[in-house]
Amino acid sequence: MQLPVLVVKPDGSRQLFEIPEAFQCEREITVMRPRLQVVADEELVEDEETGDISIRKVLTTTEVMEEVLETDTIGHPAAAWGSYSESDFEAACPGWTFLPLHDPADFDRSKVRATRRPIADWLIHPDHAEVTYEVVDLPQAETRAAKIRAIDVERDRRLALGALYAGKRFSMSDTSRTDLSGMATTAGLVLSGALPVWPEAYAQGWIAIDNGRHPLPTPADGIALAATVALAYSATVQHARSLKDMALTADDPAEVDHLAGWPGGATTQDDDTAETLPTTEA
Repeated sequence: MQLPVLVVKPDGSRQLFEIPEAFQCEREITVMRPRLQVVADEELVEDEETGDISIRKVLTTTEVMEEVLETDTIGHPAAAWGSYSESDFEAACPGWTFLPLHDPADFDRSKVRATRRPIADWLIHPDHAEVTYEVVDLPQAETRAAKIRAIDVERDRRLALGALYAGKRFSMSDTSRTDLSGMATTAGLVLSGALPVWPEAYAQGWIAIDNGRHPLPTPADGIALAATVALAYSATVQHARSLKDMALTADDPAEVDHLAGWPGGATTQDDDTAETLPTTEA
């Protein structure tokens, strides 16, 4: 069964399952249980001295078996979510209703604070359960801070993608840019004649984010790669700074589109594969 699901139990209670976890189900079963049965009877008793006859009550106790309806609790492992069929769940947990979860959490967090309501307040539809939220507008100071955070997140995401060069992406981390600067300096020294030869370690190539190596057979190739990474990094950081300035001065900072205008033209977080950061082809 695909998670997450909301389970509605026969008593109306609800339980949310977002990840595979062990669970218990209750079901009613009929069992045979012993019961003591007491039967009252009467018998005649003669007094040995007077010969008078009297009636005496006699209680007879016997054990009988009878059907009893009981609640049975059975535990199921977390693996059941991946192995049980729909009929298995129906047999294991009679009366349970499994509803796929729909979470319409499409809020602009720079404008509003959205908090999930308790599970008891979620909406139940015939074929799914819908998460509901308490939504309140953020004060402008919080809106401004939230927008700045959103810009930082988008900047960091794009930097983590790496700079595109000759079909590969190369890290833009501080360490990588320092190493590339060292390589570019070496390339400049070779081109100026201060160093006699382009080092084989550089000519073998620079290692990309996918762990593949891109050959740099000449000093010019090394300079081109270093320049591409430096340009991509600078353009991304500068655009983030421009967006932050807009957010800090706008009457309504929530109106600043933190996904727009980034180098390469990609505007959404789903655009990673199509995104092209500033690049110089080898």
